[in-house]
Amino acid sequence: MFEKNEILNWDENDWKKKAFVNFTEDLTGKNPKFPCIFGTSGYQKNELRFDFFQRIDIESIKLLGQSLIEYLKIAKKLGSYTSFVAFFNIETNKDVEEYEKDFWQVLNMLHRIDESPWPEDISKDTNNPQWEFSFGGEPIFVVCNTPAHKLRKSRSASTFMITFQPRWVFDEIGLLTPKGEKSKKIVRELLKKYDDIPEYPYLGSYGDPENKEWLQYFISETNEVSNIEKCPFHQLLNQNSMELEQVKYVSGKNISLEQAVFELLPETGSVEVQRDTPLREHKTHTHPTNETLLIIEGEITFYAENQKIPCKSGDRILLPANTKHSSIAGPNGCLYIIALEFVDPKIEKVGARI
Repeated sequence: MFEKNEILNWDENDWKKKAFVNFTEDLTGKNPKFPCIFGTSGYQKNELRFDFFQRIDIESIKLLGQSLIEYLKIAKKLGSYTSFVAFFNIETNKDVEEYEKDFWQVLNMLHRIDESPWPEDISKDTNNPQWEFSFGGEPIFVVCNTPAHKLRKSRSASTFMITFQPRWVFDEIGLLTPKGEKSKKIVRELLKKYDDIPEYPYLGSYGDPENKEWLQYFISETNEVSNIEKCPFHQLLNQNSMELEQVKYVSGKNISLEQAVFELLPETGSVEVQRDTPLREHKTHTHPTNETLLIIEGEITFYAENQKIPCKSGDRILLPANTKHSSIAGPNGCLYIIALEFVDPKIEKVGARI
């Protein structure tokens, strides 16, 4: 973790220095003025802290987690406008959707390595107005900037960048006071001048009945959200905290083996990786514990509880203990992982009746 004066003394050819200089130029530019007056104040007061990561993988996320913990320990001493900014040295030619996938992967992986319990006063339901991403026992508002953002310049950066701002900062600067409301109006007016796209319709205030915090974390280049009910953040729950009574399924996007293992790795420290050859069939059987299956490559069809459930890469299926089920792989086979006693609360029962 570094402060700005350290970074400014680094070699000009270092990617970290270049990313930081670009960030500084955006934040302190005058024409047009950067909309987030709170971030600008934090930079000028030297209340921001920074760190840099070479990639998005398990080791990098562990390092990010360590830096976040170090930052959270000193954040209140830094001041009321503090934030932690993480820069990643990944591809800069991705599209917005690919970066969005990277962003939620980072939050999900961070959540998976978090050793602190979820704060009791923060909802675990992402659609609850009292939900906020939390790490190290602290609720944190998160913002992502990417090189793919062109029209929404307020979310643009020279490299993939994530800003973490503790929830208490918003209380410190009094956003719910008359002074705070005035500041928000200033930010909104600056946004209109800064971005080449109309104001994002899902900007809101924490706790407002209609607000969903996660919709503000990663904002696209359009003002549309494909599914405002389905947050890509996966809260991990222990089986003891949630009953699983029926087969459940959720569709998903392509996922790598490493990411899938990291997301579903249970506290016991192991998962099963299985590859079925083309059209391989598993006859009807049961298991004594709940199972989560996450598809990596290929296709597979599950049969359970009089349902026929086709699955592709990124899809998950949850099987309650002792459920009779069978499966058959697709024409190209299927690679998937199996985790025991993992429950994902963001799933709905679906499937075509046989």
